[in-house]
Amino acid sequence: IADALDRAHRAGVIHRDLKPGNVMLTKSGAKLMDFGLARATGLGPASDKSGSPTVAGPLTAEGTIIGTFQYMAPEQLEGQEADTRADLWALGCVLYEMATGKRAFEGKSQASLITAIMGSEPAPVSHLAPLTPPALDRLIGACLAKDPADRIQSAHDVKLQLSWMVAGGSQTGAP
Repeated sequence: IADALDRAHRAGVIHRDLKPGNVMLTKSGAKLMDFGLARATGLGPASDKSGSPTVAGPLTAEGTIIGTFQYMAPEQLEGQEADTRADLWALGCVLYEMATGKRAFEGKSQASLITAIMGSEPAPVSHLAPLTPPALDRLIGACLAKDPADRIQSAHDVKLQLSWMVAGGSQTGAP
């Protein structure tokens, strides 16, 4: 998933709605689906908007919240413009769910869910899945940093760290 997200970001596309339902696993790897809320970053080939009539204007007005609340970064919930780090937050939520079988943030309503995302931290992965390598706990925590500046900065780095964990086996990050 990190590799597919890295490819999208390198092509100049922010997904803005990464969630388990938008990931398809195939024999050749993970595929990201449903780019309906995606936008060009202006950093890659996707930034050439001249040939596409569907991107003539912005998809949303300033302050509009779009996407799936469960996987939205705090800055998105505040109505700020999302950048690639918002996708990394969503990836952290997906990784958390994959590792624990539980969502990182829960709420009985949209308001309580937003409150949880904005003001609480999820239980460490290792508390719910005791055999979790400490490095995975740290990586997911770095994806879920509330401030985008404190968050891991690229899907490529997530991919590298996950590869290192696989190469290191169960002892990854252990003292």
